Parts: sequence; C-alpha cells; structure tokens
Amino acid sequence: MKKILVVDDEDTFREMVVVMLKKEGYETLEADNGITAFELAKANVPDMIISDVMMYSGSGFILREFLKREQRTTNIPLILMSGKAQTAGAWGSDPDVDYLQKPFTHDELIATIDRKLKPKSKK
Repeated sequence: MKKILVVDDEDTFREMVVVMLKKEGYETLEADNGITAFELAKANVPDMIISDVMMYSGSGFILREFLKREQRTTNIPLILMSGKAQTAGAWGSDPDVDYLQKPFTHDELIATIDRKLKPKSKK
C-alpha cells in the first residue's frame, strides 16, 4: 500500500483529501504545516507528498527546499496545491513538481497522483 503525506493548514480541506485517498486504498499521513511535514517525511519516507503552498508555518515551496536537501527525502514525488495559483510565487517553476489548482475534483487528484507514481513505460 502506497503512503501519501497530505499537508494543509486548513483542517477540513486536508481531511477531504485524506478521505479521497483512503477511498482509493492509499495509506495517509497528515501535517498542518511544512515544518511538521518535513519531520514526518524524514521519519516515514512516504511514497508521495501532496502539500498546500500557502501555510502559516513553512510553505509548500519551503518544504520542497527542505526535502531536496535531505538524502532520505530528496526523491519523494511532490504535488503542490493552491487556491491562488497565479500569486503563489514560483508556481510551475520546478519541473519535478506537479501542481493542482484548488478546488480540484477527485478524478483530477487521482490522475495527478497516477502520473507521478506509476512507472513510465519504456519505448
């Protein structure tokens, strides 16, 4: 079972994403800020992280920088989500990160996860 860390300081939204993931059979971890998420990622090394961009303690972009600097976490796939994509700063600037505009549908979330987690076929 794949493990996904969901990071969002809005409890209701984070819980909604967790419910969607559990419905699809994923194990989940939760954090309400980037700093806690980084500590959880180091301790548990999830298969993926889905993080909000704008949070009160440690934005999604800061989390990405922390993850890149730690050998155990540098290769964890990351999806960043925001309701304010146009004002989110470096939105779209990292080719290794996928982005989701809030609000998104269950199908959009799962399709984005599948693109990141499923091995690419060799031609």
